[in-house]
Amino acid sequence: MSVPDLLLDPQLKYWVLLPITLAMVLVGLLRSNITYLLQPQPKADGFKKLRESQFLFQVRSFRENNHILNESDFNTLKTYYTATLQTDEFHASTAKEEDAQMNPLDPSNNEAIMQMAKGNLMNYIPQTLIMGWVNYFFAGFVVMKLPFPLTDGFKSMLQSGIQTPDLNVRYVSSISWYFVNLFGLRPVYSLLMGSNAADALMQQQQQQQGQQQMQMPQIGGPGGPKADKVFKAEAENVQILKHESVFEGIFDRFVAQHGTKQI
Repeated sequence: MSVPDLLLDPQLKYWVLLPITLAMVLVGLLRSNITYLLQPQPKADGFKKLRESQFLFQVRSFRENNHILNESDFNTLKTYYTATLQTDEFHASTAKEEDAQMNPLDPSNNEAIMQMAKGNLMNYIPQTLIMGWVNYFFAGFVVMKLPFPLTDGFKSMLQSGIQTPDLNVRYVSSISWYFVNLFGLRPVYSLLMGSNAADALMQQQQQQQGQQQMQMPQIGGPGGPKADKVFKAEAENVQILKHESVFEGIFDRFVAQHGTKQI
């Protein structure tokens, strides 16, 4: 049984359709700015932490590129790195300081969790208020009719909140229009805020849905390996290195490859 077309009041687009869209755009912009203001300033790594990471980078570069060194330089660097890695000269913190950083009850270690909780609240509270506002003032409203045909599979998505099983699928309810705006305002945010800010806002909405990004643990930090174990492993890797220089037999290889060619 088909239902005849509904006659929609033209004032619906001024008093229902546009207010919902405008409210969601303004709240999205306000939430983005507040979230940006609440973000803490990034802390620069200390001198010891930076020196530790740079030294480990030098050791790994030596392990991967030692074939370009001659035998004398290779032996000198191998002896130096092996002896230095077995000391705490380049450690950023002592064992006691690392144990203190690993303490989960330390308030300084919960800063990332608190920032994530603030971001989730900044996403959850505004959307909950807007959805409650739409349900309270515009419950059961049919706000528009789409100008193109759709299959019946879109009925549950476009006609949420109205009990009309025989209504044409092209009609859109107020609460469905809210969800369409919730997931389709990215081009508007990109136009008003720029692509980078819009991407950040979309990431915040993804966090609200439970898609949280995992961070790699740092050396000596919560959940990360201790510095002495990392240095010990690097020392063992350096000790087993064998010198295979690319310059060994280079003259014989050149003659074998190009010596028989006639000019």
